[in-house]
Amino acid sequence: MLEDTHVQKIARGERTAFRMLHEELYGRLFYYVFKLSRDREASEDLVQEAFIRFWEHRATFDSLLAVKVYLFTYLKNKIMTRARDEGNRRRILAGMTREEAFTEDHLMVAAEVCGEVHQAVSELPERTRRVIELSMEEMSVEEVAAALAISPNSVKTLKKAGYQALRVKLKHLKALLPLLFLP
Repeated sequence: MLEDTHVQKIARGERTAFRMLHEELYGRLFYYVFKLSRDREASEDLVQEAFIRFWEHRATFDSLLAVKVYLFTYLKNKIMTRARDEGNRRRILAGMTREEAFTEDHLMVAAEVCGEVHQAVSELPERTRRVIELSMEEMSVEEVAAALAISPNSVKTLKKAGYQALRVKLKHLKALLPLLFLP
């Protein structure tokens, strides 16, 4: 899990710390951009561009929160610039309702929550992680058992232990969960 010390290492030019930041934040940023643009290639390009831009200005950052704010803001501005350049900015801004503006912030929260959940799941023990991942794909206990060649009771036990561990690891997100279910 990233901390402010990683950002300070990046500021000193440590590429390993940058790679860790990239791996942890890429999925969240891509999700955010893709949901706003609906263009996979453009989303990938914009996110990579944001990381390049961050690397060029890395010495000015000292906290993870500052990096996240910078990257999300940079991407939001790039998307708005693209919309303007394509002649759509006026239509988007004129037609944007309060709910649509809220949706944009909602996407940012959802991207962060999804990233945190993904990170927490990846830190589970291997068998537990696989059971949770397959369960999240809406596979039944029996299907998971067959896929992993273990008993259904083992699946239930691993699933219970995994969800308990995730509740502990993700308890700091509890306050954000109601925001995910707003219209």
